[in-house]
Amino acid sequence: MHIYNVFGKHKDLGGNLMAVSEVPENPIDSGIPVIVVMSDSEQADVRFRFFYPGSKEAPICGHALLGAASHIAQASFRVETGTGISDVRKSGDVVSVSMTLSTAVSPDFTGQADPGWFGLEASQILKAGLYSAGKPKWCIELKDLAALNAVRFDLDALANWNQGKNFSGYVLYVSTGDGWYARASNPLYNIPEDPACAVCCAALPLSLEEPAFVHMGYPEYHNQIHLAAKDGQLWVGGKVYQYQQFGAV
Repeated sequence: MHIYNVFGKHKDLGGNLMAVSEVPENPIDSGIPVIVVMSDSEQADVRFRFFYPGSKEAPICGHALLGAASHIAQASFRVETGTGISDVRKSGDVVSVSMTLSTAVSPDFTGQADPGWFGLEASQILKAGLYSAGKPKWCIELKDLAALNAVRFDLDALANWNQGKNFSGYVLYVSTGDGWYARASNPLYNIPEDPACAVCCAALPLSLEEPAFVHMGYPEYHNQIHLAAKDGQLWVGGKVYQYQQFGAV
C-alpha cells in the first residue's frame, strides 16, 4: 500500500492522506481518509475507485484522485471515476485534474440547515445553496473568518438532515484578504471534518476570473487547493508528496 500526502503547502506542513491499494477495503479505524483501487478502463487510461472509512464507496474524491495520479508515471493521462472522465496533468510536485465548472443545483427538498448544527448564529451566514462540480455540496458562505473558526459540526444532526437529499456533505467558506478559507464535513461518509477536499472547493460558487487558492485544514489552514478556470473547464490541483509505503493490505 502506497500512501501520499496531498495539498500540504510543504512536504512537512499540512496535507491530507490517501492510499493506493489493491484491495477495495478501508477499515473504519485505518487512519486513511480514502483508499483508491486502480483497474483497467475501456473509456480512459485507468479507472479509479474510492473507498472511505468503513469501506463506503464514493463516486469521486478529489484529493485521493490527485494522490493516486501521482502514483502513475505519465505526466498526463485520462482517468475514469464514478462521475465520468477527467484529464490529469502534472507539473513538478503539483498535480491537477479537470472538472466541470461549478453550477447551481436545484434541491429536491425544501428548507435550510439549522445554523445551530454548525455552532453558528443565523447572522453569521451570508448565503447557502446547493452547488456541484460533479458531486453536489451544500455550500454556506460565512460573514468572516471568525465565524468559520467558530464552526462546530453536529454530526448526528447534519447526517440526519442530509439523508435522502440530492447532495452529500457540507462546505463552509469565506473570502479574506489573502484568499478563500473553507471547512468541510461529510457525516454520511464517516468524515467528521475533511482537512482538504478538492471536490468541496470545486463546488464553491466562485467567479474564478483569476486563479484562486482555497486554504483548508482548521485551525492552522496549512492546506492549499488551487482552482483555475480555462477553456470552459475547472482545473483543481495541489502539491502531492509520497508519505510512506507498506505491504499490500
